[in-house]
Amino acid sequence: MLAVVAVLGIAAAVVIPKADIQSALAADAAAGEIARAVRFAQREAVRTGIYHTISIDPASQVLRIQRPAPSGSGSITVTHPVDKRDYQINFADDGMPRARIVGALFRYQSNAVTNGTIFGPDGAPVDVAPSKFLGLPIGIVLGTKEISQLKEDAQITVRYGNVERVVRVAPVTGRVSL
Repeated sequence: MLAVVAVLGIAAAVVIPKADIQSALAADAAAGEIARAVRFAQREAVRTGIYHTISIDPASQVLRIQRPAPSGSGSITVTHPVDKRDYQINFADDGMPRARIVGALFRYQSNAVTNGTIFGPDGAPVDVAPSKFLGLPIGIVLGTKEISQLKEDAQITVRYGNVERVVRVAPVTGRVSL
């Protein structure tokens, strides 16, 4: 009986992967950094009354927070409140070489699917149909009623080693959760 228990113990040790605490903590830290950036963009939109955009590019591993340029044409990257540099997170260069953004999925009621969102002055995450407004300054576009609410929770997935974490953004309220 002891031999059977020993064989089962060895088999379980081989089959069940070991939990890597360091990877879990690093994945939590990377997801927390993304969640803080999304919350900051939403709060700045509410505080300033100016639309703020968050865009996530899994290909380049960059997350950016932007707002419309004062001229009404184009956009500028928002300044980080602590280090006063452009608010962008580059997972390829910022000391987290193993942390990766593996996906960013924002589905809207207009059936648009994007890698980011625009927070309005009320804090709600919305989208503007780019094909409809191509070339128009963002101030003009956002002044229209041609916006679309999120259809479901948006998901930003980050991976560190073999551990994944998902940052969610709720429709209507824009509540960010891990």
